[in-house]
Amino acid sequence: MDENLKRIVSEVTRLCRERGDKVDQFVAAYVASLEDGCGSLETVVPGLHLDGKIPAEAVALIGKHVAGILSRGNDPRLKTAIMQVLMEAAYKQQRELIEKETAEQQERAGMLQRAVTGPRALKGNSAEAYDKFYKLVLEAVCVEAGMELAVQDPAANAEVRAALESVFPVSAVARFLTLSEEERLAQLSELARITTGICLYNRSLGQGGSALPAAASSYLPQAQRLLRDLNRCRAEVTEQMSKLLAMVAKLPPPVATDTDAPAAAAGSEEELRRALLHAEVLNRGQALQLYESLFADLQEGLEAAQQLDAELEHTLVQVHESVGQSAAVSKDMVYPLFDRLGALHTGLHQELRMLVVRQRLYDELTELSALPPGSLLLTSQPPGRTTGSRSSSTQTASSTAAAVDALSEQLNETTLAGLDALQGGELEYIRPISHTQLQPGLALAGFCAGTLARRPTGRYPLLRRANPQLGYLAYQDKVYGFATNADMQAFLADPTGCLAALEAAIKKEPLLARPLGLPPPKPSADVHAVLQAMSGTLKVDFGCQTPVHFVERYIDKNYEWNVWALRRRALALANLRGKATHSTQTAESHFKRENETQVWRPREATVQTKVAKGQSMPRKLQYVQGLRGAADVKMNVVRLELDLGQPHQH
Repeated sequence: MDENLKRIVSEVTRLCRERGDKVDQFVAAYVASLEDGCGSLETVVPGLHLDGKIPAEAVALIGKHVAGILSRGNDPRLKTAIMQVLMEAAYKQQRELIEKETAEQQERAGMLQRAVTGPRALKGNSAEAYDKFYKLVLEAVCVEAGMELAVQDPAANAEVRAALESVFPVSAVARFLTLSEEERLAQLSELARITTGICLYNRSLGQGGSALPAAASSYLPQAQRLLRDLNRCRAEVTEQMSKLLAMVAKLPPPVATDTDAPAAAAGSEEELRRALLHAEVLNRGQALQLYESLFADLQEGLEAAQQLDAELEHTLVQVHESVGQSAAVSKDMVYPLFDRLGALHTGLHQELRMLVVRQRLYDELTELSALPPGSLLLTSQPPGRTTGSRSSSTQTASSTAAAVDALSEQLNETTLAGLDALQGGELEYIRPISHTQLQPGLALAGFCAGTLARRPTGRYPLLRRANPQLGYLAYQDKVYGFATNADMQAFLADPTGCLAALEAAIKKEPLLARPLGLPPPKPSADVHAVLQAMSGTLKVDFGCQTPVHFVERYIDKNYEWNVWALRRRALALANLRGKATHSTQTAESHFKRENETQVWRPREATVQTKVAKGQSMPRKLQYVQGLRGAADVKMNVVRLELDLGQPHQH
């Protein structure tokens, strides 16, 4: 099913992109699943099942069908589907974000704990080794207690170290190392709680606490303001539903109420208005269910945070009374209190984190639950009044009063007679505790089961809020509320038939499943299954067409198809406009240049004189004579002066 859904979403995305529309893959997948849940895809492709293999032709037809639905941007049914899937995606995103932060914090704390409690935690027996180990213990305590600021900020680090040294001095490291790994781990967790308690006590005295997260006093007013905003939005949506139901009541009776047979005037303006009104009622009902769910969740979290904060303040008072003005206090008296303070602070910090998450969800819901531009309520609603806009307390009170007046019907005699006939059966009547507010924990999220089963306004299922003044009926471990006496009488007469008709209504309109808190008609229409199926990477085939052969005489030789290359060329040309060419001659570059110079050569001239005279020195020669010859020959040195080449010899 996951692969088929991805193929369909890929085709839908391609078609929407070609049309120039943006589409969310979760929305496209959810709309396709809803169409499969109500059986509309079988009319497009007979015998289709998302669990089996779907041919490419069927994927193209389904993609075209779903893309056509997504093109109707102001359709209330589409807005309801978008609200359902994107709110669930927002819940999932925030949940994954918290889980990721928690996992990272636990992983870091576990790594430091293993470093402290490991067999080779202390490296060496010097003072530097002990100090290094103590810093490691301090970091482990800070991370486990949620005081990561003390790891980086020197002032906060000094404050936390002083608190830790009052409980675990450096001299106690040697004894700490003699403990087993399990004992060291337990003492490390206890040290983190006690150190946190000491920092809380110091902050209450105004002498520290910079390493601790923000106190509850900075979060609780914001949460209470958010609670008021949610209550106001609930009242506004309830008033909008009342107006829509009044419009539905003014419509003429339907011609045909058989769900299987088509209406006689299915294409008439009256029938289109009836369908649009029912779709808008469903949209407002889904918004109301989400607001009430978020309101109940926030109220529960706020009560838990207030209870933890009150208990923390009470424990701080006990610490102040125990310490007082004493210079020394028994650790058996204050250490359990500090331990309790640390544990309460950890739980309170988790609740305060959830308050921030609920604020983000409220912002997302406010945007998704806004009335569509083509809503019938906008014609009668004054400008500036939309869901999520701020209004005064007087307007909120009037909205609540209008909603209460719409549900002012009392039990009549016929209903009372039916209730009196209940004796030991499966049905049990429950009297209302409040006549203005519904009992918490109702089945179908407080909507009327009888109205959905009877369909008094036509072939479309209608959401209507239960009337708290009529009381409730318990059936098969569930408590149901009803809007009118006729609805309660129908349920009293045949509860099994009403629930069967309700299942048929959900099968016809799968969007009803989420506001009623019931499972979808098919597992493939479940929003959680859709989000899980679309969690991976989505591939979309997209292409463009070009001519096979271009006309050669139209070819531009300097054409550049790459836009980024054109941008680079344009930037280069723009830079050249602000440039100038300069040249400089140096001694080294002088002989590297090609230079030419033209000069006048000197003339060739000769001079003749009457007498040409010259003079040369005599040449002196010296050699040895008598080295060869007879025995009586003697050796002599002969010296000669040759006066040759004189002018007079020529």
